[in-house]
Amino acid sequence: MKLRSSRGGVNRVVAILLTLIAVMLVIIAIPWWEKFSYRSEVIACEQAMKSAEDGLIIEYLSRFKEDSVNAAMKTLDQVMVARPNICPAAGEVYLIKNSNGIFEPHCGLHDPDAKLRTRLNASRALELLREGRRRARRDNGGKEPDAVQIHLNCQSLSCERVQKAQRLRRGTATTDNFEGVVAFYGLAGEGDFPVEGVAAGDIFYFVYADEDHCAIWRANDGWTGDAYQT
Repeated sequence: MKLRSSRGGVNRVVAILLTLIAVMLVIIAIPWWEKFSYRSEVIACEQAMKSAEDGLIIEYLSRFKEDSVNAAMKTLDQVMVARPNICPAAGEVYLIKNSNGIFEPHCGLHDPDAKLRTRLNASRALELLREGRRRARRDNGGKEPDAVQIHLNCQSLSCERVQKAQRLRRGTATTDNFEGVVAFYGLAGEGDFPVEGVAAGDIFYFVYADEDHCAIWRANDGWTGDAYQT
C-alpha cells in the first residue's frame, strides 16, 4: 500500500511539473507568435502594395497621366478590385505622387516611413473628424459632441473635444499618460483656442499621435509636430 501511495504521489508531481512546463512554453511562445504573425502581415502588405504600385505604373504608362488622387483611386479599383482589402490588416491605402508623377500606394499601418505614416493618418483622421462631427451635430439638434468616433485603419478611434492644447509633442510611447493612438480637437472661441483662421465654433486645433510620432494642426499655422520634423 505504501509503495502504491508513493507511486501515486510521484505521478501527481510529474503531472504538475508537465503542466507547469506546458504553461511556460505557451507563455514563451505567445510573444514569438505575435511577432511572427506581425512580420508575416507586414510582408504580405508590402507585396500587396508592390502589386498595386505595378498596376498603377502600367495604367500610367498606357494613359500617360493621372490627373488626381480620385482618378488614381478609380484606376486602383480597376487593377485591384478589392482595394479596401489590399492590406491584410485593412490598413488605409493612401496614394502619393512620386518624382515621376506616378501615384504610389502607402499603407497607414505598415509603411516603413513612420513619420509619413503618422502624417497620412493624421490628415485622414482630421478629414473623418470633420465628417463625423457634422453628422453628430445634425443628429443631436446642433449640440456639440464631447467626442467623435471615427474609423481609421480598421480601428475605432475617439477624437475627444478639449479646451486647451494637449501635452503631446512626440509619440505616445515617449509621452507620459498617453498610450496607443489618440486624437483630440478644440474649437475656435472655446477654452484657450482663439478665433483665428476659421469662424467661431469651427475646428481650430487637432492633434493625432501614435506610438511613434505626433502631428498637430492649427487653423492659423497648419501642420506641425515631430512627424513633420526632418
